[in-house]
Amino acid sequence: MDEREKDTRKPIRREGAEYIPGGHKPAPDGGETRKISALPIKPPANADDANTRMVKTTPSKSSTGKSSSKKTPPKKTNYAIVMVTTVFVAVIAVVFVVVFLLRDWEPSGNNQNAGNQNSATNNNENINENTGSDNIYTSADPNNASWTGLIQNITGNRIDVFVFELNDTRSFFADGTSSLRDRLNNAVTITQFNVGDVIDITHPANSNNITTAIQSAETRFYREISGVIIDTDQNTLQIGSRQYNLQAQPIVQYRGTAVSALIIDPINVVTVGVFQDNYVTSINIHHSHGDITITSDEIIAGGIVEIETVGTGFRTVAPLEGEETTLRVLTGQNRISVRGEYIEPHTIETNVVQGANVTLSLDNLELRMGQLTVNTAVQDAIMFIGDRWFPVNEEIELPIGNHTIVIEAPGHQIFTQSVDITTTPQTINASLTAVTLMRPITFATNPPDARLYIDGVFRGITPLTLDLELGRHTVTILRMGFLGTQPTPIQVTMDSDDLINFMLHPDPAWPVFN
Repeated sequence: MDEREKDTRKPIRREGAEYIPGGHKPAPDGGETRKISALPIKPPANADDANTRMVKTTPSKSSTGKSSSKKTPPKKTNYAIVMVTTVFVAVIAVVFVVVFLLRDWEPSGNNQNAGNQNSATNNNENINENTGSDNIYTSADPNNASWTGLIQNITGNRIDVFVFELNDTRSFFADGTSSLRDRLNNAVTITQFNVGDVIDITHPANSNNITTAIQSAETRFYREISGVIIDTDQNTLQIGSRQYNLQAQPIVQYRGTAVSALIIDPINVVTVGVFQDNYVTSINIHHSHGDITITSDEIIAGGIVEIETVGTGFRTVAPLEGEETTLRVLTGQNRISVRGEYIEPHTIETNVVQGANVTLSLDNLELRMGQLTVNTAVQDAIMFIGDRWFPVNEEIELPIGNHTIVIEAPGHQIFTQSVDITTTPQTINASLTAVTLMRPITFATNPPDARLYIDGVFRGITPLTLDLELGRHTVTILRMGFLGTQPTPIQVTMDSDDLINFMLHPDPAWPVFN
């Protein structure tokens, strides 16, 4: 037996009983035994506190009726089990403390929202529903998160906000405990917030319900301006020489309807909201653009067209060039005025809608007119001014201004002259120069090798091609041994046949040699 398990204590006699630690034993004199309370006994020096303990037993009677006591030795304990148990309990305690301390802390730059599952106002929607992110809040106060962002949508008690710090959209909810304030710190309802407002929001770190939401007073507006240039490649908006960031997905509206920023043209009239010179928050298009195409007789080229968008002060002026002129204008009622040196002032109005092209004809403009008479002695002469035909030897009316006259007649050179029409009647005498027009004609005979005479003049031996002047001619054919032809008249025109054949007959008076 291990020395540590030996009982080295001496028995104590007290009232006829000997006390043995752990039980009772009859006294030697056979007297009655009784249970006594054990007094603490200091264990021997070589005893281990962890392996020595007192065991209390109850006396039992033997078959002879005498009381007897049974000594139970101390149990042997395993050191390894005790140590493992102690370490396990310590680890569990440390984990519990760490979890308790860190349950409300999240990494900086993120924002986690588990949602308020007990709130009836958040409809169990998670603040990250638009992003899929698990962590979205960061704050010096571990119990609250604060953001600045752009309202992009309001539905019921829900506000979707583009958070500048995160460059992403988050959803928040207002309930009866939320404090909503305008720029002047006056209490407002959620319906008094507007899409495009910049707001400062605070909320509990573990909830997406709004604690406070205040309209920012740091947004400036450039009201009703034009000349705004959008650069979608660089995500910038330029007003004059200043550039602003379009990365914040600004709200763009045209007459209360959300539209793409791509429709903005520099001539548009817009109001632009800018937050702290960093983010464009909103673009409200007051007047967008369309096109007006003006068609006119080219005879009025050189006139001026001026278009004014009624009520805006916007004007554009352009020359009338050729038969068609297209101009970009603002939407709305537009007043078109046409004027020029020989154009009577003319004004019409039309309505232009976004993206539309309106075509206007100026063919019926009232032009200032002058009188001109062109005389010529050549018959069948015709006169053109521009693309219009006019008679000769008659007085005609032309718009005041410079014109080019063209006269043509068969067998004559083309006559061209420029004239300035004024309010004073003018007369032009056109002298046309005659020209000789030729046409190639081929003469053939059967049999060939006959002499050809044109207008009595020998021209050669057939077959023969000659350039003849247009008009009337006579043809004579002679060949030895054949009857000659009498002078035969022909008419040469541009449309006449280009081949003339003659059949020759033998002369019976001509001797025949065998």
